[in-house]
Amino acid sequence: PSPRRIGGLRSEHISAVAAGARHSLALSSGGSVFSFGWGVCGQLGHGDKRSRLVPERICGALAAVRAVAVSAGCEHSLVLAAGGAVYSFGYGSHGRLGHGDEEERLEPQPIASLGGGRTVGAGQYGLAAYSVASTASGDAFAFGCGEDDALGVGARSENLLRPRRYPHLRLAGEGRTEESPRECC
Repeated sequence: PSPRRIGGLRSEHISAVAAGARHSLALSSGGSVFSFGWGVCGQLGHGDKRSRLVPERICGALAAVRAVAVSAGCEHSLVLAAGGAVYSFGYGSHGRLGHGDEEERLEPQPIASLGGGRTVGAGQYGLAAYSVASTASGDAFAFGCGEDDALGVGARSENLLRPRRYPHLRLAGEGRTEESPRECC
């Protein structure tokens, strides 16, 4: 079979997509976010746990927000807003949502301790889920399951319920320089 256009998005100009284990996100050029797929953990962001067979725009907290990036994990999602706010929703185990607890969120909620976002990423390693983000100042953060030192922030097997800055990593960008690399080998 060959790829087919997603019917529910025909009238939208899609600028980015993200595929999780059983759900997907689509970002329109106008900054709207659409979700579809398996929704039993709230990772679709519609305020319920229903799955969606066709893409549906996420409203609620994102209704007046212009999104610029999306990322889909196994059972959680991240959205980066134009103003730098990072929103998370879905299953909250191990702290992967970054709100200081392990509660699930059925609707997007901004991560209070993480402002000035520039990039976001949601991942999974076996049964361990985690999230990463970078900020406009060049700092990079991780939160979620630290099993097998998966987060790389010096927290051996520790779950991080809130974003923690990578101590030896600074992203280059406009007006910034990279820190000297640590010696290796």
